[in-house]
Amino acid sequence: MNEMIKMLADASEEQRQQMLTQRLKMIAGQPEEQRVKSLAGLITAVTELKEKKMKPFIATRTKILMGLSPEEKEALLLGRMKAGKMVGDKIHMTDMKVTLEVAKQMGEEKLKMLTGLMKQIAEKHGLPTPEFGY
Repeated sequence: MNEMIKMLADASEEQRQQMLTQRLKMIAGQPEEQRVKSLAGLITAVTELKEKKMKPFIATRTKILMGLSPEEKEALLLGRMKAGKMVGDKIHMTDMKVTLEVAKQMGEEKLKMLTGLMKQIAEKHGLPTPEFGY
């Protein structure tokens, strides 16, 4: 996973978007246990990137997520919330902080949509409501 993430981080925005869209759609279709493990690996690898590569990568991932079907969004966000518990607080919070930053840069509406969706999914699946700290 680390090598794939490094390769995607070095790719052009267009290549990264195309390849990451395919990867995220594939992960969304995985059984839940595998999806959570895949997302934990993705989050860990992304947070190991230098900030100048991490932020554009997470921005691309967030844009892709916003454009997926409601079912794919739910699968990925639910898996992301569960993966956050697996990767430890530092990795979880780094990824979450940068994700919220890039969502906010996309506009308040996108940020509210993302955080609202995460709260809905957490509530629906009996998970603690994420704290966004903004």
